[in-house]
Amino acid sequence: MAQITYDFSGTTALVTGAGTGIGFAVAEGLAATGATVTLMGHLADQIEPAARALRARFGEAAIRAVVGDVTVEADLQRAVQEAARDGALDFAVANAGSAIPGPILMLERAAWDYVNTLNITGTALTIKHAGLAMMQRGGRIIAISSAAAIQAIKCMAPYSAAKAAVEMLTRGAAIELAPFGINVNCISPGWIRTEAAAFMTPSTQLQLRERTLIGEGAQPAVIAEAVLHLCSAHTAFVTGSIVQVGGGLHVFGGEDFTDLAKLMYGEERIAPFLAPS
Repeated sequence: MAQITYDFSGTTALVTGAGTGIGFAVAEGLAATGATVTLMGHLADQIEPAARALRARFGEAAIRAVVGDVTVEADLQRAVQEAARDGALDFAVANAGSAIPGPILMLERAAWDYVNTLNITGTALTIKHAGLAMMQRGGRIIAISSAAAIQAIKCMAPYSAAKAAVEMLTRGAAIELAPFGINVNCISPGWIRTEAAAFMTPSTQLQLRERTLIGEGAQPAVIAEAVLHLCSAHTAFVTGSIVQVGGGLHVFGGEDFTDLAKLMYGEERIAPFLAPS
């Protein structure tokens, strides 16, 4: 299969949460296509090394960096201004997000506020200020959700709720920004092997492997590829969409009726049509 290539020379992009994981991979992917990329993150000890690494590959002028918090509007305005300092912002990826696991019955208000403010408010403010910068000539805004948005997960209820809100925020923004030539879409990753995966217990990783239909998780580059596609001319007619990139994790669920089917048809008759267990 021929590989799709992208050329975003002369464009500018902002990526939040760009110090590690998916955000870094997205920034790397955009820079590799010729875009001038501004990395934003709230930890200087992540953003600055990430920016240095990308500058070593793509040049000083291609990479900009802003240390700031997406939930602080002044910080986000500063990041957008830096990304658009040449006169325009073409692409914005609202990737910053996080979770705090725990039972709903011991949920602390501070944890609830943190998860919702970072994931929902941070995304909303990114859409707002990126949209303002794109009003005159259009652009592409991409939010990052999660398979958790459509799956109830034990001890992750606030995160699921927040990511579900991100998906509806995407749809609402798509309606409002379309008249300005701004496409707003969302990518919903499944199991992506980021640095955070190292903190998952073996039992959680086993569940993710079992529920991922293709492979055993993917590298962050698969999300970068999806971002590039949504920024390209190939998707000019796509807005308000939730693009699931999870190797089938999103469709997993429900009961398994294989045993009942075996009873109805007989094991010998049905065996050729089933994958080995």
